[in-house]
Amino acid sequence: MLRSGPSPTRLFRLRLAIPIALALVVVAATAGAAATWTRVASPNRGTVASVLQDVTTVPGSTTAWAVGYSYDSSVAAYRTLVERTNGTSWSIVASPSGSASGYSQLNRVDATAANNVWAVGYDTQSGNLVERYNGTTWSKLTAISSVSLRGMDVVGTDEAWFAGYTGSAAAVVHYAKGQWSTPFTLSGTGRHLLVLEAVTVAPDGDVWAVGWDRNYDAPGRPVSSLVVRGHNGTWARQDSPSPSNRNTLNDVVALGNDIVAVGVGQTVTGGGITPRSLMLRWHDNSWSVLNVPPGEPGSTDQLLSVAAVSSDRLYATGYYSSPSSGMFEPLLVRWTGANGAFALDHPSPALTVSATAQGVAATPAGSLWAVGYTLSGANTTVVLRGTGG
Repeated sequence: MLRSGPSPTRLFRLRLAIPIALALVVVAATAGAAATWTRVASPNRGTVASVLQDVTTVPGSTTAWAVGYSYDSSVAAYRTLVERTNGTSWSIVASPSGSASGYSQLNRVDATAANNVWAVGYDTQSGNLVERYNGTTWSKLTAISSVSLRGMDVVGTDEAWFAGYTGSAAAVVHYAKGQWSTPFTLSGTGRHLLVLEAVTVAPDGDVWAVGWDRNYDAPGRPVSSLVVRGHNGTWARQDSPSPSNRNTLNDVVALGNDIVAVGVGQTVTGGGITPRSLMLRWHDNSWSVLNVPPGEPGSTDQLLSVAAVSSDRLYATGYYSSPSSGMFEPLLVRWTGANGAFALDHPSPALTVSATAQGVAATPAGSLWAVGYTLSGANTTVVLRGTGG
């Protein structure tokens, strides 16, 4: 059970889900003026597949970075793909792959400055792939090999936190001044598989990591949400809601004094698996479930990424299956903590092709970026720009 949008051509090691129609109508509360989303031109490499997995903005600038992978026919494998915008246009920036011929991809990107941009991913031959941009070029770091790295939060020039797993145990990894350490691992009792997908460092210094815990000893092999907190050097799993049969948390963000995690809850019945967006909020020392409206009446959906616009407003992105269009469409969800209201935004103009939004980034000024890929024919990059949200 890995995180995935609908499968691109020969896609590997990505998020998995099977959307099935759900006859459920939820009315979204109004949360102020909606953002205006526009698809902007983004480059592709080759003709088989180009995919963007995540996006980040550089503080204090109009620069944004996106990462993913593209298919290289010369080696018959996926290779890393890095793109950058100066606020006006997007272009491909050279980036190393993990090995000479292995399948190599980048899954997450984060930045603290123009000369401190990081990306994390995986290569089928060399394992973990961690890269850093110094303002001029991208280069590989010697990465830890004992933990499979999934999520990342960069907190300084030479410091970052990672989330992942080792064997069947969840793991939190710290990198500081060239040294790797694993301050926390968590195993289940019996046959469990625990994986952390994302990590964030809150303003108070607490480290939060989220993911999932699958119990292979229980009937139906249920999946529980997984939340880990590091507070003053003490680590512990937090009690977190699991409203469905299978609950996966894909991303997490600090929103002022609150923590918000997003993912998917799958209801398993004799008729199949029904996925619905899952959003959890840590507030006043407890977790609660926020009722995310569906993309449209009768749709199924899931959230893959979340970003804070301000201390009380966030955006989450993913995709939903549209009964009206018969396509997968990007899901763009805005939530305002001040009044607890949701709003759904839709790209303008319409994409007219199945697509998913894998990652989202936001700035305090309200500039929004969402990235993903199309699902019809050859996979091509999708970049959406949002304003006014």
